[in-house]
Amino acid sequence: MTLARRRRGPSARLFLAALVAAAALRAVAATPEPLPTLLATRGGRIEATIDLSAAFPAGTERDFGNGLTNVVAIYVSVVRDGARAPVAIHGRVVEILFDVWEETYAVTVKEPRAPHGVRHVLPDFAALRRFLSEARAVDLGPVRALPASPYHLEARVEVNPVSREQLQRTREYIANPAAGTRTSGGTRSVLGAVASFLLREPDPGSDVHLFRSRTFAGVSSAGAGR
Repeated sequence: MTLARRRRGPSARLFLAALVAAAALRAVAATPEPLPTLLATRGGRIEATIDLSAAFPAGTERDFGNGLTNVVAIYVSVVRDGARAPVAIHGRVVEILFDVWEETYAVTVKEPRAPHGVRHVLPDFAALRRFLSEARAVDLGPVRALPASPYHLEARVEVNPVSREQLQRTREYIANPAAGTRTSGGTRSVLGAVASFLLREPDPGSDVHLFRSRTFAGVSSAGAGR
């Protein structure tokens, strides 16, 4: 029995080491990238312009040019420093179709202010990459709903989301803009489903990118720089 234990010992240690290494890799993979952010007020609402270029490297041209409809889901959350649950969420779904004859990209952007979508035709991949990399006019809700305490923005970008159920939840949220903030009196079940999804780690093998902005001091931060 002693010999058997000794023989199993190295394997057990290797197994434990593999678990530790896997956990470390997951931690690294889940570490958010910096999110350059510009906040501004417009009509009593807070809007963000964010840089998501790290999610769209040059190699994605092969993926987006396959002649199939590709989907990019973008979630931007307002989160109090020291907390995990968001106080506001903006969802945006971008559908991309490469026209193999015209060699252009047809892009449809769906979000709460345009739930049926706004269509763009982009001439080449360079234009598509610029379009995806800088998300403009991200509506984060009324200025009065922002936390008075320090907060930051978190973004999650999914290319061709693995979870069809979550994508459907996102479409439901986009169709019901009132669900975007906890103070709006909107449909809490939709907001709660989206929020709980954002707290989960990305699924293995999924093309997910996480970002986090610097800290903003409070509602007076509107108009602050990156």
